[in-house]
Amino acid sequence: MDNSVGAGFMAVFAVSGSVVLLSLQLHKRLLSDFMKKIEFELGSEKDMPKKKVRFADDVMDPSSENKEHRRKHLGKPATRVDLIDQGPNSRADGKLDTMPLNWQVMYKGIIEYRTLKGCNVSNGF
Repeated sequence: MDNSVGAGFMAVFAVSGSVVLLSLQLHKRLLSDFMKKIEFELGSEKDMPKKKVRFADDVMDPSSENKEHRRKHLGKPATRVDLIDQGPNSRADGKLDTMPLNWQVMYKGIIEYRTLKGCNVSNGF
């Protein structure tokens, strides 16, 4: 009986030892792959290639001093962008005349986005 118990302990010890060794090797491999991915994502900027800018085929090179380009594409300069149908007592009426054109266009885009999204739009900027 002592012989069979000893053989049983030896078998359990061998199986559990091999399971431990296999799990250790698997853990090392998974940890190594994970660390490689992390190092790749967080790698230093000097190792990463610089991004190249590619323009679309239809991009035109503007002419000298951009006069011809402005004449073709801009048309008459806008003095005011009608953002909302505003009444005579609107607080934003005088502000739009003094606002730069690029800000007017930006606010117009914000208003259009909000109306498409369904948000409430206030008249006073």
